[in-house]
Amino acid sequence: MTDPPTIAPDALQALLLADGELALLDVSEARAFHAGHLNLARCAPLSGLELQVPDFVPRRSATVVVYDDAGQPGAAADRACALLQRLGHEDVRVLQGGLEAWTAQGLPSIDGWNTLIKTFGDCVRLHYATRVLSVTALQALRASDAQIAVVDVRPPDEFAFLSIEGARNHPGTELALRDFAIDDGSADRPLWAIQCFSRTRGLLGATTLAVLGHRHAAFVEDGVMAWRLNGGAVASHAQAAADLPPAPAPVLAERAARLRARAGLQVIDGAQLARWRADSQRTLYLFDVRPVPSAASAAAGDVRHVPGGQVLMHFEQLVGTRNARVVLVDDTHGLRAAVTAFWLRQFNQCEVAVLDGEAPPRPAQVDITREAEDDAVSQGIDAPALQDRLARHEVIVVHVGPSEDFERRHVPGARYLLPASMAPLAPLVAQGRPIVFTSEDGAASRIAARDARRAWPDSRAFHWLVGGIQAWAAQARPTTSDHTPQDLLTPFDDDWGSTMRVRPDQRESAWRDYLAWERALSARVMRDPTVRFNFPDPAGTSRAS
Repeated sequence: MTDPPTIAPDALQALLLADGELALLDVSEARAFHAGHLNLARCAPLSGLELQVPDFVPRRSATVVVYDDAGQPGAAADRACALLQRLGHEDVRVLQGGLEAWTAQGLPSIDGWNTLIKTFGDCVRLHYATRVLSVTALQALRASDAQIAVVDVRPPDEFAFLSIEGARNHPGTELALRDFAIDDGSADRPLWAIQCFSRTRGLLGATTLAVLGHRHAAFVEDGVMAWRLNGGAVASHAQAAADLPPAPAPVLAERAARLRARAGLQVIDGAQLARWRADSQRTLYLFDVRPVPSAASAAAGDVRHVPGGQVLMHFEQLVGTRNARVVLVDDTHGLRAAVTAFWLRQFNQCEVAVLDGEAPPRPAQVDITREAEDDAVSQGIDAPALQDRLARHEVIVVHVGPSEDFERRHVPGARYLLPASMAPLAPLVAQGRPIVFTSEDGAASRIAARDARRAWPDSRAFHWLVGGIQAWAAQARPTTSDHTPQDLLTPFDDDWGSTMRVRPDQRESAWRDYLAWERALSARVMRDPTVRFNFPDPAGTSRAS
């Protein structure tokens, strides 16, 4: 194998300070990414890169820089470079010396997850002077006769995990669609207390309402975590309390028009979208931001459904190429798209536009690389065949993909592998029994079976479960969450330490540590000159910060 093209840390810094497109991918596993990474890097672990990259970095002529911890020959970055080249990416470089060389030159890095958007949220709070409500003040208001609505702006699954008792749930931009009157200075309006699990989504939700004219809204400082740490009642598996109704469509359209005018947001039509789709020099991402995608979006071929304002919150997991074009698709009123575009423009990581109308179908494209890969895929077996062979003790089952999926459910007796490498399989291969790979939907297991055959070309005994655990469970076949340390062929290196994954007996200390880290985050990140948000000044023009 030839040595991969490389880039020195100072040359990468120059690219990050420029305005061109760049996909900067940290290909270490998520736990290592959480421990330290470049501020503008995206987490793209080698173990899942092949599945992630077609949507994450769709333009194969875009410049891609990959790195790992130390940049050793044959390590994750070199292998990621070879993989991307095999998939057709034309300009892939490896950071010389990896993260260690970057930090050794005094260049900035950060620890944590979603650090850019969390930093942005705190900068929004300062720039817009967001009204803040402490959890003690909220508890006092709820104990009084005050008119108050507690609104959680997380997606329904996160709300159901743990929420403030009695809270409503209006995820992300759905909050902006509620029926409220523009502020007239009255002091007797009900207060809307906007919160999330900690800070960012609550901050952006409360500030969005203020920008739209609802001045009786406040961000609940540190959200559900602080509420629970302060003795407040929480609910698991909660159903949202009585709804706050949506405003009429003409009101929503008027709000959207005012917001687009205020921020000078770009609106494009289908003809402009067609030109952008045909532009081979720019990367394009399309997102349908509605709770349920339209039939047109589903049929378009390149529109991803990301509801509830999550395009902004999960931007770092959705958009791998910095300074690309992002187009948002919405209902006729366009308010969800306008709110998302309003914040994305200030986030300053992409060029953003709102589509007027629905996305027409994308012209048919043939993915020759992927077809060639499919030709090399090993044989799949269905659920009945796997269960039959398990009953006869003929096969070994190895589950691949996210460890969270394995923890939730897997075929009884399955081992676990994070497939950044096939090497941990060697002892099982030596046993001589066929190995069947499983994963939640079958995609990761299909690739693992192919890679195992490449690693052991003399063996044909590698298979994958068609349809994955989803198909297995849909046929009422047994699954379990039980496992022992001996079942883990690799550690859960993709577990980056989410506060929602902490065991109940460890929550108090973990949450206190997390909140302390998050409160101090923005000051650390903003020391990096490559991080430049774009807030409007009081006169309405934009300025970088």
